[in-house]
Amino acid sequence: MRFKVDNKEVDLIRGVVVCTLDTQQNPVDIRAKTLQVLTLLVENSDRVVTKQELLEQIWRDLVVQEQVLVQSIKEIRDLLGANTIKTFPKKGYRWVADIELVQKTGQPQRYLAARFLALGFLAFILLLGLSYIVFVKKNTAQLPTIAFLPVENHMPDKLHEWVPIKGMDQLTHALAKQTDLPVSNTDNVLLAIEHLQQRDIKENQSIAQFVFKLQQKLDAQLIVQTRLTGYPQDLQLHYTLHAQQGPEQGVILSQSVDDAFNQLISVLAQRFGQRERMSDQSYYSAFSNQAFAKGVNAYLQRDFDAAITLFRGALVEEPNMLAARRYLAGSLANTYQLEQAIVLLQGSLKLDDLSMGQKEHLRANLMIGYLLIHWPSGADRQQELDMAERYIANAKGLAQSSQDKLFIAYSYEELGKIKRLQGHYSEATRWLLAALEYHQSFHGQYGQTAALIELAKIAIAQQEISEAKHYFAKAKRVADESNAHPNQIWVLLAQADMHRDLGDKTRANTLAQQALDIAHLADSPHLIARVQAWFAQVPIHTVN
Repeated sequence: MRFKVDNKEVDLIRGVVVCTLDTQQNPVDIRAKTLQVLTLLVENSDRVVTKQELLEQIWRDLVVQEQVLVQSIKEIRDLLGANTIKTFPKKGYRWVADIELVQKTGQPQRYLAARFLALGFLAFILLLGLSYIVFVKKNTAQLPTIAFLPVENHMPDKLHEWVPIKGMDQLTHALAKQTDLPVSNTDNVLLAIEHLQQRDIKENQSIAQFVFKLQQKLDAQLIVQTRLTGYPQDLQLHYTLHAQQGPEQGVILSQSVDDAFNQLISVLAQRFGQRERMSDQSYYSAFSNQAFAKGVNAYLQRDFDAAITLFRGALVEEPNMLAARRYLAGSLANTYQLEQAIVLLQGSLKLDDLSMGQKEHLRANLMIGYLLIHWPSGADRQQELDMAERYIANAKGLAQSSQDKLFIAYSYEELGKIKRLQGHYSEATRWLLAALEYHQSFHGQYGQTAALIELAKIAIAQQEISEAKHYFAKAKRVADESNAHPNQIWVLLAQADMHRDLGDKTRANTLAQQALDIAHLADSPHLIARVQAWFAQVPIHTVN
């Protein structure tokens, strides 16, 4: 069946979409399961097709999460338009777009000879291809077959909802395109996962047991597990390579999802596609990166003692690993070893920074300033703030020289905090408004919430409560629109602080409880700890 919808022509037999406005007529493939969903909806456009029916028809009797269906609906809308399918909450979906059937045309007799000639040529090409495959197989027989699991998305916003399946598919296609490594097809991996979930649904199996069964099912020697976390333009891609000799962990720091994925492809290509480059140096680098990755995981779980041990282990092999030094400093600060943390960061500034745009030196300056601002030591406060301002100014200069808008905004926010604490409210407001302008240029606009909270605090300090409530309302709206749980919590706790200071403890506790509910919903130990610290009325000191 072929049909047109708006400026797109869909071929349900071939499973492709062609834009009629595209002069090149380049077809876009529809993923197999998504094609089945599309076909079922189009063929039953006279009614609502329930979610249960779609899951049972397309995924048969497999036990799957509803997310697989949601992903397919999103892919159809991305391909054919947001208004082609209407969602009936808690019920199902219905195809609502008008379609124009494309009639099949007969094959004129004069084209038959050319068609047979083309088939003969195709057979010749296939013969050459088989010869090539036999030749290449000898050279790739020792390479492991690799399968990517769906990417675990821990990004706190709506912008990255595409990551789990599309990210997995992007990694699969990129590795297959850029290397000779054999890669399991995305649909095959998803189907294998569904079979295992169905069979082992009542078993409380470990990830190691699951991976072993998946390796057998796919005949894959390497399973790649990934997890994306952080914030837009400040991302972490955690990966675990599950091989027969045991798992190996690593972490990639990047400003974009595409770049993080490309870095992971490079890791796999170098590790398995260019064996002659393996050496003792590479082994130690792998060890350091694995210790660093485990340390970051411990850090995110607030197990700072374990994180300190792991980061120090990574630095034994690579003492100049600036990212590990930064996270070690954060772990020390969170265990109230503030002086050691600052000394470590100051030492990092004396080492060469080979990262693009001197990113680690920028972060070290910003982090020293942050610690001096937020963790007063009891000494001369004005002297502390003056020192913090010097480090933040250094960070601002590095960010401006590399045109790093995110860290320019961060620097402006911290300068605004310093001026607020010094009582220079007009100057603080100017810095914060400038930070807002940078944040508004990003796709993920929820970075605005920190500056808006600071503007609210300036209003509170000047006893302009209505103005503070205005800024809080704007900050909450930005956080809610992005569904960014951490930012929602920061806004609620800042509001709770205001009401507690005003003597309205009931309202303050209500807001803090809302924040705690969101933290539990996000299942984040870091966020839960932050809210619990508010209830315990202890300083909420943390380094992100």
